[in-house]
Amino acid sequence: MNQRDDKLWVTLRDAGLVEGAAPEQITLESPWYVKTLLAFSGWLASLFLLGFMGVGFVFVFENNVVSVVIGSLMIAGAYAILRMPKNEFFEHVALAISLAGQVLIIYSIFQIVDRESVVVWILVALLQSFLAVVIPSFVHRVFSSAVAAYALSMVLSSMGAAYIVSGIIMFLAAWLWLNEFRYVAHMQKMRAIGYGLILALIPLKATMLFSSNIIGWRPDQSLPELWIQPWMGEVLAAIVTLYVTWQLLQRYQQTLNSRVAITALSSTLIICVVSLEVWGITVGIVIMLLGYAGSNRVLQGLGITSLLFYISSYYYLMETTLLAKSQTLLVVGLLLLMIHWLLPYILPFKEEVGDG
Repeated sequence: MNQRDDKLWVTLRDAGLVEGAAPEQITLESPWYVKTLLAFSGWLASLFLLGFMGVGFVFVFENNVVSVVIGSLMIAGAYAILRMPKNEFFEHVALAISLAGQVLIIYSIFQIVDRESVVVWILVALLQSFLAVVIPSFVHRVFSSAVAAYALSMVLSSMGAAYIVSGIIMFLAAWLWLNEFRYVAHMQKMRAIGYGLILALIPLKATMLFSSNIIGWRPDQSLPELWIQPWMGEVLAAIVTLYVTWQLLQRYQQTLNSRVAITALSSTLIICVVSLEVWGITVGIVIMLLGYAGSNRVLQGLGITSLLFYISSYYYLMETTLLAKSQTLLVVGLLLLMIHWLLPYILPFKEEVGDG
């Protein structure tokens, strides 16, 4: 509370109208739909800003050095605005300015460096990673971290290692969400970057599910021969899944020889083996686990949605008859019901978790 509010509280307390110490000042936040609308407005404003600069300052786009300088100044200006007292309007004005500045810099990078070179995407990834850490805006950090993840996928794809992209991004996101409460001072920053990585991970995995390479918009003849096979990427994703499971078991003080730990790790290993055939299910399961572990409903929703998408994609991409698919669904459904019935007998959660 400010000095004026403190005096008012003392006056009310002396009059016997209130008791105790003055309450802390509560910062009211806008609803999510208002923030979404303002974010969209910021993105739209950046397009108009770029159009204005393209019409009125053609020389900016013609000179790469000038573009980089002006783009850097715009990002610095956005940073200065975001350092001011929080205001929804100014925050998204800064977002528009920053996005326009990033477009100028990235456009210059493509003009200066050979666009077929991996160096282009390395520079874009480094730029967006720097912005995700430095710029003090939640929406901006989500956007920058997602773009950095896409740029990383382009780097690895250009090196013939497309299939390990999802595993690397999956590990980075998992580490952030598992340690969000350990580094309280950086919690908001870690959450924003974690959301950005998750939002990039889901479509990237879906892209690999429907195509043999992760950058299908580029001509196939320009791609190097892949030296990382699909099963290698799924093995890396399986290792990350086991890592997340083990970290959660340690969080709840479960020893390796406990019944809960043995059952959880064995079930995870079975799911990982299945994921070699059904791509993407480990991604959905890990996102769900992270959501439940942190009581994060957004992550839970993203995990459930992505898991349903990956399973449905596998079902429709199966090269078999509808009768065989229906029989498979029937068997899987009965198996899941049986597991649901057996779980209370296999895992006495209340007794064992309580003792742990």
